[in-house]
Amino acid sequence: MAPPKTSFLVATLLVAFAVATPPAAAFSFPAILPCLPFLPRIPLFPCVEAPLNHGPTECRTPLLKMMPCAGFLTDSSVTAPSSACCEGFDAVGMDGAAICYCRLVNGDIQQLLPAPMSFTRMFSLNDACGINYFGLDALAKHCDRDGAPPMTVSPPPAP
Repeated sequence: MAPPKTSFLVATLLVAFAVATPPAAAFSFPAILPCLPFLPRIPLFPCVEAPLNHGPTECRTPLLKMMPCAGFLTDSSVTAPSSACCEGFDAVGMDGAAICYCRLVNGDIQQLLPAPMSFTRMFSLNDACGINYFGLDALAKHCDRDGAPPMTVSPPPAP
């Protein structure tokens, strides 16, 4: 055990160092936790403000990533989706536009396709592409035409 004078001296030096250290150089934990609106801010534990993601304003642009799937969705002689199709199908959700899968399920994507779409093939995309973190059939039960953004944004009315 340290002698009492040494302990007092070390404690005094630590306090003096803490007081003399400018706030910018003071110790702080890295901001890794999200800020929660119902909790007070804690000075030594900064939080990260989550960016607001309002989602897409229209679904045409995200669904254009699925155009490599047009052959698979419309032509019965195409037996499997291409890798570009699967990448585009996955990219719609990964780019924050998952709500636009509702436009796929509701058939609105047919506006972009050269021929009528086979809904059976559309519902098989998950399995055919090996994407198993969501299912279009389960999504279809929760889609509502008014919940997803429109396929295209209407132009503003003329003055």
